[in-house]
Amino acid sequence: MNAYCMFKGKLLRAAPFKDSYIGSPHYVITVSAADNVPFNIVVNSASTEPGQNGSDDVYFYADLNFTDPLTAKLQALDLGLYTSGFPRLDYWQDSSLLDIHRMRPIPYEDENGKRADVNDVVDGILTIDESQPSQSLPFDNGSGQLHNRDFWTPTAAGIVVYGFGFLFLPKKDGLHETHMNQGNPPGRHYDENGAFQDGAVIVQRADGFAAMFTAFQTQRLPTDARGNPTSNARALPDFIRGS
Repeated sequence: MNAYCMFKGKLLRAAPFKDSYIGSPHYVITVSAADNVPFNIVVNSASTEPGQNGSDDVYFYADLNFTDPLTAKLQALDLGLYTSGFPRLDYWQDSSLLDIHRMRPIPYEDENGKRADVNDVVDGILTIDESQPSQSLPFDNGSGQLHNRDFWTPTAAGIVVYGFGFLFLPKKDGLHETHMNQGNPPGRHYDENGAFQDGAVIVQRADGFAAMFTAFQTQRLPTDARGNPTSNARALPDFIRGS
């Protein structure tokens, strides 16, 4: 069984998703532990299942001044992979983690230059400057095939990234499902529901912490103790608008 886990690593480089890339849209964050072996944490930039309005926008919230008691616990941990002994996240049951009502639909790339998209927000948090030279490196999008993507190194040193989710199998060289992992309606993602197994990416910089939370328009709230939608649950956009 692929257990819920957390990886703490030093930020090496990052690759925003571009339309020309093959595979599902993910922003790739490459980190390493003390062994300096690259480990990829991916953030969903768009959904493979359109919402009620037909868009593939994810629901996203970036807390640029993240303050929570769990940050002290995270700082105390050594670099590396954890399958136990780390704070487990739950968007619904842990009201101190985030206010779900602040999540909004956001595209992965804003053609109007408003800097209101997933790529730009993550770039800003990681201090990635896409106007600087990049490096083309191979990346396995999950298909087992390597395709090159453009990676940038951060402009700030010493950034630490905490990724919460599930390992890529069978290689275990990265982590995905860094999004809400509950509230999926009956269908192909229903068996992925659970409590205190939500994904996220938390970033520690010299000026403090930032956190990125992602969910899908098709997910439903509220959920029960097993992470399944309750009988009165509504799709996330309806839940947020109606609360």
